[in-house]
Amino acid sequence: EMTSLLSQTLRKIGLKRHLTDRVIKTKLKTRLEVPMLDVMKKEELRISTRNFGVLFGHFNGKIKIVEELWKMMKQQGKEPNVHVITSLVHSYGKVGMDKKVEEMREQMKQLNIKPNLQIFNSLIDFYGKEKNFDEVSRLRNEMVRLNITPNIVTFSTLISCYGKAGMLKQVGEMREQMKQLNIKEDLQSLNTLIGCYGKAKNFDEVSRLRNEMARLNITPDIVTFSILINCYGKAGMLKQVGE
Repeated sequence: EMTSLLSQTLRKIGLKRHLTDRVIKTKLKTRLEVPMLDVMKKEELRISTRNFGVLFGHFNGKIKIVEELWKMMKQQGKEPNVHVITSLVHSYGKVGMDKKVEEMREQMKQLNIKPNLQIFNSLIDFYGKEKNFDEVSRLRNEMVRLNITPNIVTFSTLISCYGKAGMLKQVGEMREQMKQLNIKEDLQSLNTLIGCYGKAKNFDEVSRLRNEMARLNITPDIVTFSILINCYGKAGMLKQVGE
């Protein structure tokens, strides 16, 4: 069904019909955005909830297009599933549209949709950036109640939110929970931690984290070095900047 939709759309706007998924996704995210929506509306193309979810994923964060798709979906009488809600929560959260995020959460309740790990990660990211740590705490408790195990994305998100707020006690608690769940730190989480402790001028911990990266055979990237240079530079530690 999705292939048919894309083929019709591509044909209507004069592009080659036989394209790989990678090429289709690239074109969907660039010059096909508006033409595709125009064709869908003009031709009154009907697609499944699942494929609406695919489209929401393609246009994640592009609110004008997301809103158009959401309107089309409702006009076609389609009820959202957990994947659609996840994409919408992420899109609205990405641009700080808190009322829309709340609307999506209310939709989930009305439709009796059980939240999944991806929704929790998106919500934690949103409320963490809003510094609404009471809601973050409620979401963490809800995950426990629903027996949903956090993953490395969950912890990286929590560490980033708590770290940016200077809540190092909570950062430490997250690291301890990771150990208990046998979740190994990866490059992204270590970069986040280095940023947290560097901002707090806890350079002993920064040094331990660098040693941990070496022990885990994780190669630092440009983000790692940018964070380190920024932290050391703000502290006037020019020797370390040079290193």
